[in-house]
Amino acid sequence: MRKKILDAALLFAFALCLIVTSNIQEEAAYVAELENEAVPLQDQEAEPEEMQFSAGVAAAISANSFTTESDEKTGVEKKDVVLVTTSNDSESNLEEETDGSVETNTEVSESGQVEEVSGTSQAPAYNNRWNISLTDEEIDLLAKIVWLEANGEPVEGQEAVVEVVLNRMASDLYPDTLYDVLSQNNPVQFVSWKRRDKAHPTETEYQSIYNVLNGNTDLLRNDTMNFSTYPLTSNLDVKICCHYFCY
Repeated sequence: MRKKILDAALLFAFALCLIVTSNIQEEAAYVAELENEAVPLQDQEAEPEEMQFSAGVAAAISANSFTTESDEKTGVEKKDVVLVTTSNDSESNLEEETDGSVETNTEVSESGQVEEVSGTSQAPAYNNRWNISLTDEEIDLLAKIVWLEANGEPVEGQEAVVEVVLNRMASDLYPDTLYDVLSQNNPVQFVSWKRRDKAHPTETEYQSIYNVLNGNTDLLRNDTMNFSTYPLTSNLDVKICCHYFCY
């Protein structure tokens, strides 16, 4: 009798173990199923971040493209720097670089034009009875001669010296350029030519020259070609301070 009871108890314990084991297996399968369902959800949540990162990389690559078509359209020199940025920032940086490139080209263009103008150095138009114009360089040279010849003379005396120079330039008896008129091997007139580098002209000499070039003076005859501290010919046109102006 006891043996039957013991066998029955063992059988009951074995059945109980089977039931517990079956429950454990079902619970493990259920947990595994829940984990499998959670993984796709996490992947979907992470996908936007990956897409954002990919978009940022794509924008960086686009902003720093080295293709010929991009360079021709923008005229911007590309640099070997890759920055991860948004599309708005890329467009802003591209506009700034383009503006800088245009300004540089403009500056170069203006510099070249200045050099070309300085090379040609055309004289401005003046309204005077000789129809003669002088460049800035020629005016500087004439101011030195006027300072050497008539320094300390009144303004009219300096203006008369300028008129003698222009009378010679307009005459068929003398060269028609300022340099050739002043540098002639004349034993009397413009002997100051050799000392021109030591001259220190002031605003007075320049103003006298501009007065004559602008037609604001009429001091001498058109054939008055000489001046000195004594009459060089018997034909005296006018005497101004210490100088005799003769024709």
